Amino acid sequence: MSPNLDPPYIARCAVLAMALEVSGTPKPGNIDRDHDYVDTKYEDFIAAAIGVFPVMEKACTGGGIGELILEASDECVKWQSGGNTHFGAYILLFPLIKAAMSGTDHLKENAIDIVRDTTVNDAVDFYKAFSKVAVRMKDSEDLDVRDDSSLEELRERGLTMYDIMEISSKNDMVAKEWVNGFARCFKAGRSILEKRKTGSLNDATVLTYLELLAEEPDTFIVKKYDLEKAHYTQRLAIDVMDRRMTLNELSNRLYMEKINPGSTADIIIAGLFIALLSGLKV
Repeated sequence: MSPNLDPPYIARCAVLAMALEVSGTPKPGNIDRDHDYVDTKYEDFIAAAIGVFPVMEKACTGGGIGELILEASDECVKWQSGGNTHFGAYILLFPLIKAAMSGTDHLKENAIDIVRDTTVNDAVDFYKAFSKVAVRMKDSEDLDVRDDSSLEELRERGLTMYDIMEISSKNDMVAKEWVNGFARCFKAGRSILEKRKTGSLNDATVLTYLELLAEEPDTFIVKKYDLEKAHYTQRLAIDVMDRRMTLNELSNRLYMEKINPGSTADIIIAGLFIALLSGLKV
């Protein structure tokens, strides 16, 4: 293990990644330094990021992934009143945090091994975490997170948390990262590092966010609205990339229409964490 990658350092990188993501401005549709929503504000994200530090540090040396998500969700709502701020980010960060304890040379491979080794207990704790924060979900007849009987069904069917992510991966881009080896997280990390060489960290964060938004429909938008709205948002991001619309115009439109690409933001957090472990400086 690299001498710099001790638990406090890794935990600070995770907290800093959450703080840097919400501070990226303008980040069309999502909360940033200049934009709040009625019920959730910029300060809520900052408070939640700082408040969860002890759980991030614990993740370095112990705790199952599901248990850690449950604890982080509990801490999240203790420190602010804006509700769910980072649930999707926890799903991505905790395997990466654990993987970082073995150094950065094989970070991706270690994270893949960690998620594949999750257990039924992780799945049960993960489902329990939904009761802590108001996570937006599509209605489901199978293993409904709002139905307590699902916990017993998880045990009876022997479903691990990886199994749950595999089932969800068709409709959830965060879950898809577990199945696809955190491909977009690492892509985001590389993009941020490369863009930082010639520009500000804010620009590197925002431009990477825009690229991800143009690349794939955001599944949080699908859950809140529908796939058509997600494709609409993707096309607008492509318009900005092709200079048919400015970033500020896109930002104003998405805020006006209350479209927030939350899953893309979660991947940016993971990308920032990976970049920070790789030497990114503010």
